Amino acid sequence: MGTTHRPAYELLEWTVDYGEGPRPVLVPHAWRQDVPVGWEGPAVYRTRCRVPDSGGWLLFHGVSYEARVEFDGEHAATHRGIWDAFSVRLPDRPGEFVDVAVRVTKNGGPTFPVRDVASGFLPYVYHTFGGIYQPVEVVVGPEDPLATPPPPAPCRVRTDGSRLWVDGEPFYLRGVLTWGWYPEVGHTNPGEATIRHEARIAKSLGFNTIKFCLWVPTHRHLEILHEEGLEAWLELPLWDPSPEPDRLASIAREIERIVLQYRHHPNILVWTVGCELSHGTPHGYRRGLVERVKDLTGAALVKDNSGGSEMYGGDLREYGDFYDFHPYCDLPFYPPVLDSLLPGARRAMPVLLGEFSDIDVHRDVARLRREGPYWGSPDPALNDQGVRWQHDLPRILAECRLCLPEEDRRHRRLMESSRRKALFIRKTVHEAVRERAPIAGYVVTGWRDTPIATAGFVDDWMDARFSPEETLPWNGEDCLFLIPTRRPPFHKGGNRPGWLDPFVFREGNAFWRIGASLAEGGRFAMEWRIRRPDGEVVAQGRGVARAFEPFVPAEGAEVAWPEGTEGRYRLEAEVGGASNAWEIEIVRRPDWKALGGWTIQDPSGRLEGLSLEPGDGLLTTAWCHGVSEALAAGRRILCLADGPCTTPAPFWREAAYEFLDDSFWSALGIAERWERFWAVSPDCVLDVETLGRNLPVGTTIEPLMLRIDTRTYAEAPVVARCRFGDGVMIATTLRPDGGLGMQPFGLARNPSGADLLARLLRVLAERG
Repeated sequence: MGTTHRPAYELLEWTVDYGEGPRPVLVPHAWRQDVPVGWEGPAVYRTRCRVPDSGGWLLFHGVSYEARVEFDGEHAATHRGIWDAFSVRLPDRPGEFVDVAVRVTKNGGPTFPVRDVASGFLPYVYHTFGGIYQPVEVVVGPEDPLATPPPPAPCRVRTDGSRLWVDGEPFYLRGVLTWGWYPEVGHTNPGEATIRHEARIAKSLGFNTIKFCLWVPTHRHLEILHEEGLEAWLELPLWDPSPEPDRLASIAREIERIVLQYRHHPNILVWTVGCELSHGTPHGYRRGLVERVKDLTGAALVKDNSGGSEMYGGDLREYGDFYDFHPYCDLPFYPPVLDSLLPGARRAMPVLLGEFSDIDVHRDVARLRREGPYWGSPDPALNDQGVRWQHDLPRILAECRLCLPEEDRRHRRLMESSRRKALFIRKTVHEAVRERAPIAGYVVTGWRDTPIATAGFVDDWMDARFSPEETLPWNGEDCLFLIPTRRPPFHKGGNRPGWLDPFVFREGNAFWRIGASLAEGGRFAMEWRIRRPDGEVVAQGRGVARAFEPFVPAEGAEVAWPEGTEGRYRLEAEVGGASNAWEIEIVRRPDWKALGGWTIQDPSGRLEGLSLEPGDGLLTTAWCHGVSEALAAGRRILCLADGPCTTPAPFWREAAYEFLDDSFWSALGIAERWERFWAVSPDCVLDVETLGRNLPVGTTIEPLMLRIDTRTYAEAPVVARCRFGDGVMIATTLRPDGGLGMQPFGLARNPSGADLLARLLRVLAERG
């Protein structure tokens, strides 16, 4: 703990009794699958120790939750709290042996409900855990080893407006969030090899900080991170607590004990008192905790509520040294949401995104089904729902078609597709974050896949999901980014916010501004080039040399490429030793008159300005009875569905996609090319049941692009082909007209959307 240098020895011989007799165990220990997961105890741990000649204390480094300590059958002390150490004086019988019993009752049961104590978030990931999960030592000497807490570590952090400085150097916080999920040991005290392995992966992927979200690691955990060159953000375990004053007071006392025992760690740069607190925690309570943590630590970065009341409700008075938000957005909405969270005229403080950018991928459900981990079991004794609001994994492993051996090829393809989609999302989002000067850092959700989410940078087996080559260009110290090109449309009497697609352009219109946020200041000139897929450089240039300040985003080059012709390319840029690249495409302006005859039905005006040769084909943006009749009459129909026959669903978050019918997607040319979907992605899916009720009886509905919810594994198409006799309809929620978030507004401003619409009409006309 760093609290004493007195002689001590660890007690090694323990038994535990769950009511059926003692059995030997090794401490640290959690009782895990020895008993049903909902059992709260008490479990009785026993050992025997010799009282030192000069007296001594039993030092418990961590017990979850209540520990009633007895010596030779006599009650000696009771401690409540998962995360703080406590000490009990041994009997005044030098040289004699005493029998020690520790009756442990865990939280989460009827005695100590989750919300009544500082449980953290782990119960919502899987369950609470019970046991003596950290070492127990005999400390020699008459003085209480916890009587004099260690002094606080010197403050290493300085703020200057929105900027951070650590050890006198500019610092940009790049963190990853962990909830303490270690299913191999069943508690939050993994072995040193595991901690070091995690630290080295995290550092290789570009992270410089680990956020302990609503739990407290061991002291050794923090020491290893320090040895590996990683900083820490310690978020105290206050989340959705009971509003009862006596419960809150008890939690506050435990928090104070934790802070006193942990304040000496020099790599704890940030403290947050709690997370996403709402009406259950009065503003005065939060203010008092911030003041107490500041007083005890002298830390420069203390905040009452990670996430903030502006996002999560409650009293809008907030306290602390920085702004902290948790934006969880679908991709096109991230930049405007980030802009809405910037300080403006508020007090100049750093903005830290305490959680953000979760992207659930398709996990290896087939392997999980084969291995059968306890946390995926349908047996409530192993995996009861507890307080979790989501408990889908047992059903998924039992029912999901992608677990079957005959589906292995589709399963593997979907895993890689969703991984690459997650990579595109995170790259795009992080570049948007690095462009905004008031944001001084972020924490990504999250480190490891869990029973409730698959947004991890490592998977269920602690294998890295991404390579350093894939992450360092946007998660390293340096980051180059595309600066959005503004194009506000004039609509219904005035301008509205609007931008251009950064990835897809029409011939003659390719243009970018490229910016950079660099760790090292200096004067640099940005170099750029555009390559074909075969590596041939077709354009290149150099920006004007300019001075860059550390971690202050600035424009480095303006790239105009009117000579670009139809095709796929790669835009690359370098400055000051940093580099980044983006997949881009040049498309031709569609020849609408060559696409055959189409009647446009567009009462909402989504296709404003589009002119097609009239004919038997039907292009509609509104569901009405005429669609069913047109299909029954054998016509070709393209339905851009929105509203009726659709169900809300995010396109980017919590989703993977299967692209079915290779010939269809070969004609469209955009399958799994996520930069092509940026400007046309929807916020809903087709409701097949409702769609079927509104089409002629006997209509077949064939999914062509299938959304798979990566949390529930519910399936719904984004594109579907409907057939009745000679009639064919393609229905889709994709948006050729864009208009969501940063997507270009309207078909005329959306090259990717116009190209998609033209290809869909051509496929319908030629192939059905």
